[in-house]
Amino acid sequence: MAKAPLRLVKKYIISAILIIAVVITAVFFSHHSRIERLTENILLQQAKALYEELILTRKWINMHGGVYVKLRPGTNPNSFLASRDGIKVNITAENGDQYTLINPAIAVREISEISEKAGSFELHVASLDPVSPASRKPDDFERKALLAFEQGQREMSAFEERANGFFFRYMAPVKFEQRCNKCHAFQNLKQGDIRGGISINIPMNDVRQQLIDNRYFSLFSAILVMGTLFAILALISVKFMRKLQAAHTELELSATTDPLTELYNRKATYERLTEELSKNRRLKNPLACLMLDIDHFKRTNDRYGHLVGDKVLKHLADCLRQLSREYDILCRYGGEEFIIILPETDLPTALMVAERYREEISESVIRIGKQKLHITVSIGVTAAHSERSETRDSLIGRADKALYLAKEQGRNKVIVNK
Repeated sequence: MAKAPLRLVKKYIISAILIIAVVITAVFFSHHSRIERLTENILLQQAKALYEELILTRKWINMHGGVYVKLRPGTNPNSFLASRDGIKVNITAENGDQYTLINPAIAVREISEISEKAGSFELHVASLDPVSPASRKPDDFERKALLAFEQGQREMSAFEERANGFFFRYMAPVKFEQRCNKCHAFQNLKQGDIRGGISINIPMNDVRQQLIDNRYFSLFSAILVMGTLFAILALISVKFMRKLQAAHTELELSATTDPLTELYNRKATYERLTEELSKNRRLKNPLACLMLDIDHFKRTNDRYGHLVGDKVLKHLADCLRQLSREYDILCRYGGEEFIIILPETDLPTALMVAERYREEISESVIRIGKQKLHITVSIGVTAAHSERSETRDSLIGRADKALYLAKEQGRNKVIVNK
């Protein structure tokens, strides 16, 4: 197969494989990114739901002016509330049980402690100007979020690696309400001012590991799909290339050979002869040419029919193949005429070769049913003249004249034309 078409086909196959690889890779990354975005959205919705519940809890506590809870051993009343005038922090029930007042901040802190012990999530109320610096001091994420809230941002979320694991962090602002003046009048805040924010930390270790496992599974699946697809493409490509090469070879063969005798046709012989004449001129290598014609071939066709005529032509082609060297050029020139190009052969040697052809062909037998048919050939012989800048037409023309003389002199002869 010609190199240019083969390279073109290979180029298209490689391009197709690369396009498929890019598409599958894009699908893999798109699928994985979508899962991560979906996971983040779920976490964000979960955090928002927790935040809304906490805000509602704070509002409920504020609406009732705080909630009294039974004083437990080791629990001290809130010092901040105790320092506020007009607020009764501790009360005693009729049965003698002691109760202490908790405000929204304390409620959130205790809910956070319970949640942390359960491993569910962490809560933290933070402020840039905390009333209780020890408990409400913001970390880096919270500080950035609080500054962003002051600029109008409504919420902030991020993934964060910490000493105790990997977390999804969410924070939204806590706004001041007039009912908060009971405890926070000294801060001179107005309705809607941002007092701070509630930070929610959702543990991500298990989810993160699942995402990593999913990433590896998706990658393995993508590799498996690409490997399978490439194997199928490779198999199809190999079969396609073989069929294409066979079709190209057949096409090339049909363009250069005679379909009946499978010898070179006239066009292919012209090309080969031109090459050999070029060598003859450059290297001064001897080159001879024989032209053969089947004697009385028309009579054979008329008597036995064209099918027998075709069989005679095939028989002659087989004889020439058997008698010729591998590098001799055999051609069906037209009808019952044949040309043989003999590279590296001078005129005396070409004459001996031609006589051998004539004798062997005349002695060969063609069987037609129970009949035996013999044929003879007339042969014209010539050799190329390198010093005269021999042309294809001049060489074949001399061989044709020699053939004409052989027929004129009674056929079944070899005539030389120098």
